[in-house]
Amino acid sequence: MVRKTGRRANDYQQHPLLCQSEPLQVKIDLFVSSFSLFLRFHNLSLPSTSSSSISSSTSSPSGRAKMSVFGPGSKALLPPPSSSSPPPVPVQTVKIHRARKTMNRPPPTQVSLLRRWLVVALYFFRIATYTVISIKKGISYYTEVALGSLDIVATDNLTLSPHHEGSDAGETERLEELPLCSCRMEAPRVDSASRQPNRLCMATESVNGELVGCTNIIQKGETMRPSSRVSLIVLCENHRSHMVKHHCCPGCGYFCIAGTFLECCPDQRIAHRFHRGCVTVLGAGRGRGMGTGMLFCPHCGEDASEAQEVTISPSASVATVVTTSASSTTTLSLPIKICEITNARMRGVVKRDQDQRPPQAALAAGTVNAAPPGEGGVDSVGPSLCLPNGKPVCPSALPPGPSRAALQKAILTQDTEKRKKLRFHPRQLYPAAKQGEVQRVLLMLMEGIDPAYQADSQNRRCALHVAAQRGLLEVCYMLVQAGAKLDIQDKSMRTPLLEAIVNNHVEVTRYLVQSGACVYHIEEDGYTGLHHAAKLGSLDIVTLLLETGQVDINAQDSGGWTPIIWAAEHKHIKVIRALLNRGADVTLKDKEMNACLHWASFAGCVTIAEMVLNAGCPLSSVNMHGDTPLHIASREGFLDCVTLFLSRGADIDIMNREGDTPLSLARSDSPVWVSLQINRKLRRGIANRMLRTEKIISSDVAQGYENVPIPCVNAVDDEGCPSDYKYVSENCETSAMNIDRNITHLQHCSCTEDCSSSNCLCGQLSIRCWYDKDHRLLQEFNKIEPPLIFECNLACSCYRTCKNRVVQAGIKVRLQLYRTEKMGWGVRALQDIPQGSFICEYVGELISDAEADVREDDSYLFDLDNKDGEVYCIDARYYGNISRFINHLCDPNIIPVRVFMLHQDLRFPRIAFFSSRDILTGQELGFDYGDRFWDIKSKYFTCQCGSEKCKHSAEAIAFEQSRLARLETCPELDTDPGLAMLGNF
Repeated sequence: MVRKTGRRANDYQQHPLLCQSEPLQVKIDLFVSSFSLFLRFHNLSLPSTSSSSISSSTSSPSGRAKMSVFGPGSKALLPPPSSSSPPPVPVQTVKIHRARKTMNRPPPTQVSLLRRWLVVALYFFRIATYTVISIKKGISYYTEVALGSLDIVATDNLTLSPHHEGSDAGETERLEELPLCSCRMEAPRVDSASRQPNRLCMATESVNGELVGCTNIIQKGETMRPSSRVSLIVLCENHRSHMVKHHCCPGCGYFCIAGTFLECCPDQRIAHRFHRGCVTVLGAGRGRGMGTGMLFCPHCGEDASEAQEVTISPSASVATVVTTSASSTTTLSLPIKICEITNARMRGVVKRDQDQRPPQAALAAGTVNAAPPGEGGVDSVGPSLCLPNGKPVCPSALPPGPSRAALQKAILTQDTEKRKKLRFHPRQLYPAAKQGEVQRVLLMLMEGIDPAYQADSQNRRCALHVAAQRGLLEVCYMLVQAGAKLDIQDKSMRTPLLEAIVNNHVEVTRYLVQSGACVYHIEEDGYTGLHHAAKLGSLDIVTLLLETGQVDINAQDSGGWTPIIWAAEHKHIKVIRALLNRGADVTLKDKEMNACLHWASFAGCVTIAEMVLNAGCPLSSVNMHGDTPLHIASREGFLDCVTLFLSRGADIDIMNREGDTPLSLARSDSPVWVSLQINRKLRRGIANRMLRTEKIISSDVAQGYENVPIPCVNAVDDEGCPSDYKYVSENCETSAMNIDRNITHLQHCSCTEDCSSSNCLCGQLSIRCWYDKDHRLLQEFNKIEPPLIFECNLACSCYRTCKNRVVQAGIKVRLQLYRTEKMGWGVRALQDIPQGSFICEYVGELISDAEADVREDDSYLFDLDNKDGEVYCIDARYYGNISRFINHLCDPNIIPVRVFMLHQDLRFPRIAFFSSRDILTGQELGFDYGDRFWDIKSKYFTCQCGSEKCKHSAEAIAFEQSRLARLETCPELDTDPGLAMLGNF
């Protein structure tokens, strides 16, 4: 590669191009000749002119560095046509370049070719002019880098885009100023870079709004840049290759290697990449959208409206680099993958062939997907600056909007205009930030002014305070990047974050929170940011603060007010709902003992009052004056709140400390007074009526299968009579049980009377006859371990009325099924029942123990406890009698006894209940379910019998567990009889 070395300013007179005018004239003639060849190639004619006329126009004393071809007032720059030749085509285009509708248009092909040679002419002419001006000023000029020297497969020529056929002649107006790129131009070596060993590459990549620095070591000291708006940088070989391939945005100077950006493809082998915010706009000012002005590629000047939106996903194979964001510097991996390409007009998925891809994309195979167009999906970074502390100021760190536009404009002005050497005082930063002078603030920060300076005249407020107060996001961003303290306090202990919250600036609040500002700071009056946000009703700020997880949702200020109290007073319903969803405590009171419900009734918002009541705020809460919420609502005359409180059972006769009731506080001519009067009369009428009357919902749940009817009543709720089972009076079978019912196998007596003698064989089988003449159990009957009872059976010779036939005679006592308060349905006596009387039999479905293990509902299982052979059960879940409703009592009044009647198969005894003591009318019947039942069921519910001897209540279970824990640690306590008695209790 051939390069020209730069010369110092005092040596420019020795340059052969400046010592005489001939070399400059030769260079211009060479340009004209090459340009003529280009026009001849496209069958166009060059307007007849002389080299002197072009030379004179080149050396015009205007001194402007920008060359305008077809701008306003540029007709004098066009050479006049000769009298012998007809007017050339370019002169016609000048006449119709204004934005007017006309039918006199040249053919589309002619206009497109005309526009193409105008662009190329501009490109060649600017290169020649810039070189001459640079030499005269003593500036090191550029040399074009040969693509072959960088080992690049495809070379980038100046073939113009074919997408402009059919454009009208008015498009020539777009050429009023087209700054082209200098990606292929190289400046001389930087001495400082060549002297330092292991110098890192100065390239910066833009990846989804984040700036990523390169960590590669440079090999060459020559500098490059994509345009004159970007500073010269030294690059590694990889980024030099991307620079030459036009992968560096001329607007901001950031490389478009990964992320989302626009791509102009004037040729199949060329891909010009740039950000949406850096597109060249002519005719209507600089705009970010595709609908304002005329858009051109900043690389080649082609029409940018057809630019394709490209998304290159990072891959995990790239080394770790330093990533610079808007607020911090982190370390992460920046991967590079194949690009996903769609055009900006959503024509669907655009797939390139391998020979049509850019050189870097053609090396890998990947999937090309469509990406939605629009500003949100484009990595529009724009220009940036580096502050003296090393942190960047980049517009991409801000959300799209006026703040980003203002910051971008300030950076562009700072970068393009010559900075004046001014001296500033730190106190000048505050008024500049207050007025929102972004350019002035940026200039001060670039000069090193301390952003944390606090002026005594401003109550120790800094520039960040006033910027947050005014909601100037771009100023806050610059100050934070420059090193402003996020939690700096003024004289009232207020931070910039509190200023933003108090003035309801959501974006500034979000930025400061994301930057690390303290969200739980307390100012002078005990207010936090959540207090202010709840008071203002800013749901966005409240949600933002709550999502941090660092704020105390129940924090109380100097008056004892919580955020939910502030929101209730100012009737912010959405804020109340958000605070309640986060667990705000509505029972907390302020210094005057007012709860949240007091403030809701004072504000008269019935919606908030109902929400607070549903959250658990007591309606009977009183403040230091003795006022309830009903007192306050009655005094203020809020009928809706009064109606709500009365419907929830508020007491209208309660008096405050001054002896006033809610009725006396209401105006006598108001609807509130009428409502309170009506409610008082209704309450008095309800208080005088009887208690809830028992409702008979069934006259006989046994449906006539028992000797006496068993009614069903309910005085608790509206539950109907149970109907999820089939009432049966005897045990039934759903599968063969093989019960020995053979009458010849029965042992029987030969008594001819009432079996009262000791010679009765059935009584001898039971050890003795345990029934007295009144068909009750004898007093000496063992109630703890009841013996088996063998009643007389079908094979006996005695009468059916003998005293040894009690259970088989059926139910004789009057029982009632009723609804209990805590235990569902229960059974109680409708008559006095003496001790030892037969109550009923436990009847159900006979099943095996294996079948019982697979039943889902085991609440109705009764184990028959056969010690010899297989065990069977009675399940009263689907088939049963009144006994299925008898509840558990830790102090039972009935006991189960095994009885044999119609058969003597010991595997299937009948379970009969007898009273263990005298039972009075209305008392509930109950027996002990046993410890095996509660060992399993205590995990799901506890005993509700209410007995003093209850062993399975929640308290008793907790006491037993603590006793067992003590025994594990101290086994010697197991011998303590006192502790054992406590445990049994």
